[in-house]
Amino acid sequence: MSSYHSGLTGEELACAHLRGLGLRVMKTRYRADGGEIDIIAHDGDTLCFIEVKYRPEGRLGAGLASVDGDKRARMRRAAKVYLAQNAHPARWRFDTIEITRAGIWYALDAAKQW
Repeated sequence: MSSYHSGLTGEELACAHLRGLGLRVMKTRYRADGGEIDIIAHDGDTLCFIEVKYRPEGRLGAGLASVDGDKRARMRRAAKVYLAQNAHPARWRFDTIEITRAGIWYALDAAKQW
């Protein structure tokens, strides 16, 4: 499976999991100049910009570690464009969802390093 198709599989699994948690998925694979966001969803009155890490052969925690400062900066740039172009609630956050052979882990406002 190509990395592109693997990424799609991970995003589909993530969307299903998020919906099961009660989030409303608004957009997937959002791209803006200088960055991208895997999933944009509403968690009640909070807008969530979500990075998906799909590591079917990896161990839990390895995917989260790969969301480095450069990746966070690209997501922030894309989020600024999205917020400028769309009506949105006053609250928003950056989350990470990691899918591994051990299961699914959803980190709200992951690591507070955004």
